[in-house]
Amino acid sequence: MSLGALVVVVAFAVILLIGVVHYTGGSRVNSGRDHGEVILEFARAYPGEAIRSVTMTKDGNASFLRLADGKTGFIQTMGRHQVARLILPGDVSVQPVEEQPGLHIEFHESTLKGGDYVFASAEDAAEVSLWLCGSFAMATAEIEQPEADGNA
Repeated sequence: MSLGALVVVVAFAVILLIGVVHYTGGSRVNSGRDHGEVILEFARAYPGEAIRSVTMTKDGNASFLRLADGKTGFIQTMGRHQVARLILPGDVSVQPVEEQPGLHIEFHESTLKGGDYVFASAEDAAEVSLWLCGSFAMATAEIEQPEADGNA
């Protein structure tokens, strides 16, 4: 077999292989995470936390979880890895994103950079902001409670 024929056969085989992988779905990025997968991932990282509800960003790369004790859970996909963490009162600052249903979140005292998190609807963004603000309100209430010292 001549060198030219071998090059043509190898090129045809590579193109055929690429076509098969593409049309069978092997080249698609799986961004279709569902709530169940997010709950399992978070439960693996924080097994003692009871989850009440999950709100995912529009692109599916980040999820916010409302926890039973008033804290907020957070999972973000970074490449093939997920980062899970608890958002405690005072851990983040939140601002609305202009012209999109989203929140700009900055994490304090963390290696997470934060950024803009765009949701499918304004209602989802408002719900997550209430979870975060609710956490802050709980912390403020705990701080402002007067201690019972018997002198009252």
